[in-house]
Amino acid sequence: MKRFFKYIAIIIAVFAADFLSKAYLLNFFANKWGDSVYDANLICAKCRINGIVASWSDIIGGDYGLSNLFNIHFVWNRGVSFSAFNFVLPIILSVLMAAIIIGLLYYLFKKSDVYERLPLAFIIGGALGNLLDRLRFGAVADFIQWHFGGLWTFPAIFNIGDVFITFGVILYLINMLINRKKCLKKLGD
Repeated sequence: MKRFFKYIAIIIAVFAADFLSKAYLLNFFANKWGDSVYDANLICAKCRINGIVASWSDIIGGDYGLSNLFNIHFVWNRGVSFSAFNFVLPIILSVLMAAIIIGLLYYLFKKSDVYERLPLAFIIGGALGNLLDRLRFGAVADFIQWHFGGLWTFPAIFNIGDVFITFGVILYLINMLINRKKCLKKLGD
């Protein structure tokens, strides 16, 4: 079990990065626009299309060149990726997310190969951060909008947990391709 402590530490670190970034942003917005920021129902009703936009210089005290790649654009996401399934009750999505996380944890600690563990830890840590938002607010706090100057804007707004989930999935697929013989043998078992 000792060998899994590093993966537990990675899960906790990813969860903490997601939680702390959201806490910082929510606190920033609450100080600027009031505690209604914490109410996903009010923000979703008031800012359904635009959300709340802030500049990097306001949030971190300087631009640091980030404004040409990312905006801070706060929205509550009631659904999953790209706001899909936003009509589903938050408790149903929460139960589904919790079941998926439990399944991933079981797989990580009981069945996974070495090359699968780091990506799974990233995915689980990010999913836990989003699950906590769902349980606390009924929606997930998203605030990063990726763009290239005024030329192109990514169609979704996301958070640090989403970044780790996406990176984990990509890393998992790359590792699976590199280790495809092991994967095929495992599928044959």
